[in-house]
Amino acid sequence: MEPERRLLIVDTPHGELQQLAMDLLGRDFEVHYAADVDEAQLLAAECDGRINAVLFTASVEMERVPDLARRLRVTPDALIPFGLRPPERVVKALHHHGVRWQLWDDPPDESIRFVISGVLHDHDPFELRYHLRVPTNLAARFEVEGEKSETTIRDLGLGGACLVGGALGEEGSEGELSFDFGGRPLSLPTRTAWSAPATGDGLTIGGVAFLEVDHEAGEVLDDLIGSIVARHRIEPGD
Repeated sequence: MEPERRLLIVDTPHGELQQLAMDLLGRDFEVHYAADVDEAQLLAAECDGRINAVLFTASVEMERVPDLARRLRVTPDALIPFGLRPPERVVKALHHHGVRWQLWDDPPDESIRFVISGVLHDHDPFELRYHLRVPTNLAARFEVEGEKSETTIRDLGLGGACLVGGALGEEGSEGELSFDFGGRPLSLPTRTAWSAPATGDGLTIGGVAFLEVDHEAGEVLDDLIGSIVARHRIEPGD
């Protein structure tokens, strides 16, 4: 089946983003690479406008950003500038043009994964997950099928979380996930959605869905998610 999620990487002739394009191959989206804007426009046309996200080097002249979106047949909020953080006037210009996400100053892999997923989440018409997931590295306790263990929350949203390490139970098992954020303890009832056997490093991995999120827990999750999203958003006053 033809992939429905497409990322277009727009580089310069200097090849600043070549290695990044190689690193992103094999993810859950199709990667298209162009050495300049003209080649990117041809690739976008070949995809019949079905590009979900565009990652471009921050060295592109800012006055060309609206033209870049038009030529690649995407909305400005599907554009993701990558590279060194530009001067403040450029940051404000990007926001003025409608660009909302950024990957500046040598972002780690989880940030790259998160921002691309965030844009795909917003622009993929076939995206089934309602809540955006954010990357974390939170220590947590998980209890399922009478077994308690330490785990790490790799990413989470208002609807659930991905856990690495510990006992995760069988698909459909109900449990409880507990962790702290900002000095506020949180315990959420869960159902194991999926789990995979231990990998080469000996860690299990799986996903849990939250069965109930009350008002207080929702506020904590909102604050946690908002703090992570803010690191990668272009907002007035940045």
